[in-house]
Amino acid sequence: MDSFLTELSPAEQEIIEGFRKCILSLDSTVEESTEAIMSNQGAFVYKQEGVFKYGLAKTKHHFSLHSMVMYAYPETVTQLKEQSSKLKFQKGCINFKSLSDFPLSEFSALIQLFAEKDFTPILQHYKSKKK
Repeated sequence: MDSFLTELSPAEQEIIEGFRKCILSLDSTVEESTEAIMSNQGAFVYKQEGVFKYGLAKTKHHFSLHSMVMYAYPETVTQLKEQSSKLKFQKGCINFKSLSDFPLSEFSALIQLFAEKDFTPILQHYKSKKK
């Protein structure tokens, strides 16, 4: 996992480390690994029972939080969309350029909300596809 981090600047490493700790402390259902997400060859991936739940990546231009919870429950980000003009939302991810765009307190509140959502329907859907 460290190889992905060593490619980042010290400031970027600090941001990613804060987000990693947040996810792991607020969502005990996930396991962390490094894998490719979209076009990013190195990213932190969080799976619940082997099914992708979150991903953290740093691209050339921004950081990205990918979330199947957000994809399945778009209402989880409605308030955040209304409050922040610096976050760029897509159907299943949020892009941001700096910690000031997405403070750890806001990130933590969102992960807590995601962790409280019932992920069972998503697990069942993806597990049934593997059969």
